[in-house]
Amino acid sequence: MFFGQVRFHDKWSIHAEAQHRDYGLLSEPEQILLRGGLNYHISPNAVATAGYGRITNYQFDDDVNQAPSTSENRVWQQILLRNNFGRFFLEHRYRLEQRWIKSNNSERYIDRARYLMRVSIPVTSKEIEKNSLFLSFYDEVFVHFSSTPFDRNRLYGAIAYQLAPNANVQLGYLAQTVNNTTKSYLQTAVNYTLDLRKKR
Repeated sequence: MFFGQVRFHDKWSIHAEAQHRDYGLLSEPEQILLRGGLNYHISPNAVATAGYGRITNYQFDDDVNQAPSTSENRVWQQILLRNNFGRFFLEHRYRLEQRWIKSNNSERYIDRARYLMRVSIPVTSKEIEKNSLFLSFYDEVFVHFSSTPFDRNRLYGAIAYQLAPNANVQLGYLAQTVNNTTKSYLQTAVNYTLDLRKKR
């Protein structure tokens, strides 16, 4: 996974994201997700975002050239709130999604809401800073606006290394529960922020 941000103004930045989910090791894709957005920085601890995502899903198959089973166009809006509690760095993310899913020449529309709570804990220093290790945990619940609202839940834990003030890498484990089935994922992630603002 790659999560990027381009900061070009005190109030505005661009969100860029790419995720490749695989049944094996880069040989049998499960999902390819590309997402972009425009961020408005309300304050240092509050960011609102609106954006678009393109998601392609694949069925499990021994054929590495299998065709996509579904494709999705997604519009999304979110607000991200941050605060510190001692050494604990907390994030609350509230997201709405409008989803157009196409499969087998049919298309359906779904609204979905998501809530994520993340906590990051520095391990080798008092704060998350350059050359420090930290732990990151989150739980995210997905709900539909329907008679059966529960969609899925994701539980995640990772160890991370802060390469620079604007970049870190993470290695983690995610358990995703849909209905009564839980899938396990080994995840690697890169987070990077490019600041184009002129230094005062």
